[in-house]
Amino acid sequence: MNGEKTITVDGIEAVVVRKRVKNVRVTILPPDGTVRVTAPRLYPEVLIRLFLSEKAGWIRAHAEQVKKSHADEPKRFVSGESVRLFGRAYPLSVLENQKKNGAVLGSDGITISLRGEPSPEKRKAVLNAFLRERLTAEIEHYLPLWSEKTGLVPNEWTIRDMTSRWGSCNTRTKKITLNLQLAHYPLPCLEYVILHELAHIRVHGHGPEFKAILDRYMPDWKARKKLLNP
Repeated sequence: MNGEKTITVDGIEAVVVRKRVKNVRVTILPPDGTVRVTAPRLYPEVLIRLFLSEKAGWIRAHAEQVKKSHADEPKRFVSGESVRLFGRAYPLSVLENQKKNGAVLGSDGITISLRGEPSPEKRKAVLNAFLRERLTAEIEHYLPLWSEKTGLVPNEWTIRDMTSRWGSCNTRTKKITLNLQLAHYPLPCLEYVILHELAHIRVHGHGPEFKAILDRYMPDWKARKKLLNP
């Protein structure tokens, strides 16, 4: 099975994929300039790191060029693009004219299977269904943990694809809503948003009492928040 690992060299985050190849190769993926390294299965990681370090200048320049050239270009959800899942970037592969719609995470990245030749909107919908499934599993794990720690328990929770906020809490019904886009960010960010919304069950605003809850149960909440809102 092909291996995959994310490493950081000289400030450059790269996804290393091991395959049956002879040489090391670096690729800059659109639209966000994700760095992907393909290497032989038994190639030492120390040499991969040296390879990246030697090409750091070229990688940074080309990654910036790719990001600028795609800055105003909407995602088309086609093969070659990258998708972030809980902070890690995965190459996207799209298979059309399949028996059914679906998406899976494999050793080579995320693969979307589609019936016929659907539109970008349909490709996005299938990918979002996959992200929702993965995010649901993590919420079902972390929400009970933070509810137990804090004693703050929602009556209901749901996932929505929102554009202006990471989450919300109806203080009257104690219903929490979490943004589907959290599936793209590291899991500590999801935990922060969960705690943030749980705190609203007790405190409506964001004043000292609210922040005291965050400080008590998550001393590094400001750093986690910064990952979401740099």
